[in-house]
Amino acid sequence: MPAGLSNIEHIVVVMLENRSFDNVAGFLYDQNTRPRHFLPAGADSHYNGMPLEYSNPSNPDYFSGGGPANPVGVQRGADNSQVPNYDPQELFDDITFQIFGTTTPAPGQAPSMNGFLVSYQRVAKKEPEQILQCYTPEQLPVISQLARSFAICDAWYSSCPCQTFPNRAFIHTGTSCGEINNSPYDPFHYDVPTIFNVLTEMKVDWAVYNDSILPAATELQFPRLWDLLLQPHFRGFDDFQEAARQGKLPGYCFVEPSFLIDPHDEHPPHDMLLGERFLWQVWNAVASGEHWESTLLLITYDEHGGCCDHQPPPWGATAPDERRANNGFGFDRYGVRVPAVLVSPWIEEGTVFRSPIARPYDHTSLLATLRDWLQIPADRMLKSARIADAPTLEQVLTRTAPRAEIPAISYPAGNPVKHPLTLPPNHFQRGLAMALAHRVGVRGAVKAVENLATRQHLADFFAQHKR
Repeated sequence: MPAGLSNIEHIVVVMLENRSFDNVAGFLYDQNTRPRHFLPAGADSHYNGMPLEYSNPSNPDYFSGGGPANPVGVQRGADNSQVPNYDPQELFDDITFQIFGTTTPAPGQAPSMNGFLVSYQRVAKKEPEQILQCYTPEQLPVISQLARSFAICDAWYSSCPCQTFPNRAFIHTGTSCGEINNSPYDPFHYDVPTIFNVLTEMKVDWAVYNDSILPAATELQFPRLWDLLLQPHFRGFDDFQEAARQGKLPGYCFVEPSFLIDPHDEHPPHDMLLGERFLWQVWNAVASGEHWESTLLLITYDEHGGCCDHQPPPWGATAPDERRANNGFGFDRYGVRVPAVLVSPWIEEGTVFRSPIARPYDHTSLLATLRDWLQIPADRMLKSARIADAPTLEQVLTRTAPRAEIPAISYPAGNPVKHPLTLPPNHFQRGLAMALAHRVGVRGAVKAVENLATRQHLADFFAQHKR
């Protein structure tokens, strides 16, 4: 086992929804607050946050050669905690346009990272410039204080330029099984072994904790987790808090927010303040628990969800397997940067980390870390070439002794907005209902779910088919 991981007995992962690195952490550090440590040794000692000169053209004809750009600049600070107020576009073609300014980039084409505003204009009824508003540390005190108190990666990319289900598949299986959009959705597209199946075979205890009355999204997405013998591994968020307090957390924990009812997953336009309060609860449970000194907490996001980021994602990603998407995409490039915050008393305060190898960090880095931490042999590990090439998190655990002090992380004040169930469901929410329909054998599952017009209809559907 790598030396840095030898002090860890519990790994806890929280994956939130649809925020880019610059949207959440682009202004985390400035001239007055600088990082103290950069990893690996010799790395550029410059925090790659949002440059104030960043802008996007606001005129669509710019991208078809219709004239010079009419630029709109980035804004330091969001107007409110629901920015952006509309759900940005996030299909594969939308993301490709946001990155390249075209849906058909040439192989190896340099990303321009200037299509976010025009893409968002297609859905925003007003104030499209909101997509260029980035939160300040004061607006997001929990994740910002955790990042400054421990470590943040400013070069962690979503595994593919895709939506939620494909990227969540990468963190659980090391592949998206050739999928690049949430829909058309069929859970049997994801009928592959997951890391949870591997851990079960290795007799390593694990749990998925879900802060909702609905089934866990992880359980619904992967048919190989539907086995009734695995159901005790799926538990509520109250169980997580109590297990952490008593020092009884399993070795590996994956924690899900609420995605539908009183959602605090931070998916636009859900209120970021609610997500901050959820993160504070996770932090408080871990930091006040009996096994704080042996716990590593990772907070990240599945994909950027249409929010702006200035840093081009690289080409040259390792294809996880031989599967290609229906449009021919070979999974040879990463998606947009997302925040990734590591929390542990074995981490120095004010750390910024990047990959120590040629491949950047992405969601499969967690799986590579679990492999090394648990010493999972190759013949029992997930068969993903992306995992095999991924950097691990071991380098960030640099201390020879755990820090004695526990940082004081403020509970966020304010009056968050709860989004009503009268709103139409987003792609991910509808996909969860589709997965449930397939699992319980609803006749005409696709049509049944497509006819659910509001989030209340989805909630009723889940209640009707509750197992």
